[in-house]
Amino acid sequence: MNTRLISTIAILFFGLSLTGCSKSKEKQKRFQIPPPAFISKRSHVNFSDFIGSEQCGECHQGIYTDWENSTHGNAGGEPDEVTMIAPFNGSPIFFRDVTVYPEKNDHHYQFRIIHNKSMKEQTITVEAVVGGGFMTGGGTQTYFGKYEDGTYKFLPFDYSQAEKSWFVQVKGSEVWVKPTKHISLNQLYNWPPHRVLGEMDKISNCQNCHGSQIIGKKVGKNYKTQFTTLAINCESCHGPAKKHVSIMSDIVKGKLKNPTTIGINSLTGLSTTESLNLCFQCHAVKTPLKNGYLPGENLQEYYSLRLALLGNQNPYGVDGRIKTFGYQQNHLFSDCFINGAMTCTSCHNPHSQGYQDINRQKLVDRFDDRQCTACHSSKANNVSAHTFHQEKSVGSNCVSCHMPFRQHAGIGHEIKFTRSDHTIAIPRPLYDRSQGFESACLQCHSDQTEDALQKNVNQWWGDGKVMNPVIANRLMINNETTMMKASSLLLQPELNHSMGQYANVSYFIKRYLTPGMVSLDRSIKDKLIAYAKQDEDIDLKALAMAGLHYSQYQNPEIQLFLTEQLEKMNEIEESVRHRWGLILDYFGTVFYLIGDRPRAIECYELAKEVLPDDDQIAENLRKAKT
Repeated sequence: MNTRLISTIAILFFGLSLTGCSKSKEKQKRFQIPPPAFISKRSHVNFSDFIGSEQCGECHQGIYTDWENSTHGNAGGEPDEVTMIAPFNGSPIFFRDVTVYPEKNDHHYQFRIIHNKSMKEQTITVEAVVGGGFMTGGGTQTYFGKYEDGTYKFLPFDYSQAEKSWFVQVKGSEVWVKPTKHISLNQLYNWPPHRVLGEMDKISNCQNCHGSQIIGKKVGKNYKTQFTTLAINCESCHGPAKKHVSIMSDIVKGKLKNPTTIGINSLTGLSTTESLNLCFQCHAVKTPLKNGYLPGENLQEYYSLRLALLGNQNPYGVDGRIKTFGYQQNHLFSDCFINGAMTCTSCHNPHSQGYQDINRQKLVDRFDDRQCTACHSSKANNVSAHTFHQEKSVGSNCVSCHMPFRQHAGIGHEIKFTRSDHTIAIPRPLYDRSQGFESACLQCHSDQTEDALQKNVNQWWGDGKVMNPVIANRLMINNETTMMKASSLLLQPELNHSMGQYANVSYFIKRYLTPGMVSLDRSIKDKLIAYAKQDEDIDLKALAMAGLHYSQYQNPEIQLFLTEQLEKMNEIEESVRHRWGLILDYFGTVFYLIGDRPRAIECYELAKEVLPDDDQIAENLRKAKT
């Protein structure tokens, strides 16, 4: 779930440096974006362009059958005997002040809530279901009710298939626990129900991942919620198919003999980034830039996949492992991606969700080593020589060491919610401990210490593989590191690690730069300019431009550079400016929350220059000035 960056991250003072050279109090001429403000791109995909998966099955029967029986094909829908995994049999859920009865009334599933003292009764009908308890590391199911304002709201009672238990999210810590008589209804984070299905402005939401083509719009005082299905259908990946079906039907009927298009984008031959972004529509922590995304649109125009790394609740550790709660986006930290161009479909069949190798050969299950040895063929010749464990044992499986299941700490520890580590890391027991993670070695060998396990690792593999320098350099930073030393370690545009580069540059800006610095070393400016000049990673480009704007808006050279960059952005201008403005708005909110209103106003005014029509930035500036 994500709304605006500053409203989804609990912002605390995270080390924005209060040292350095601040601007003089005299009013300075600031960088001015050439008028007019950018014109937002119009969507070229409409809800009416989608037709659902059934018509796909008429021509693509084999693939359709694979999808129909997959976890995507059964990811949610209307409540019925097949979709519901929780016991709606009237067995009570006891809270301190209420008793909740999940039950079936005729053909309707409902939660009947009775207040213990007043005996007042309230009934909420389940109108929609998400999840089927399929996930190996802890499958869950969520329920939605439909409300008079037109929204589908997330109900506070979830069910864990792994635990065979109901669970709830509590206020304050926001962890998930099993309900008890010590918890009252009002202590639940999602009571009264407020999170809605679909992305809507200024309202807590579940984005548009838990279903297909979910669109929520405000209509007058109410809302209109549309979706094709709460499963993940064909068009979620392939985009709208209405035109494709029409063209192919005309060909079959002989009405069209020489088509110039098949009316749908082929997913064959996608670049690595394009392939990953198809999956990252859902399997990533995303910060929304504007509403209205539908499959077939450019994901990066609607979401940033990096902005979450900016805040103090960055879901990832230094090397990308999940430290709070996240999805499979940390695959971008994996060496298999950075140096091997590995995508999701390198291991996962996109239609059946079964496992396959790089050659699309079907595998037995997720523990089949061929998903790794199809690339690392030398390891297959003598497995035990590499693993130092007996062949075909659990300890000899590739994923046991390199993709161990870890509990997501943001969920808490009472409900099982483990997910395999998609950074595909190398076990390093002592290093893992230093980063707050349980080593894959320790998961199996809990009777040993990390020191003993590290001794074995050193004996078997020596020093092991060298870490990516982007990560290694970040680990060398400490509280005493000077700005110049940090710049030599963290600002290295020539290195290849998109996520790590973003994290390092954002750390440098937060710790070492201040608004309107009078002086900044030439080498630092040049490195930030190098990041800002590249167009391949627009998140990193926007971050560097925000850093330059934030710290050097009084510098005529930087003013000119930023203006020149804007003038030649063309298609990416809107996407870059959304990110750039939100970063400055975020800095403003940090200063506002620690009581530094002058600097908050400074940052908000800079943000408003970048996004002059943004209502939230205008409101933040107004509050800071009041």
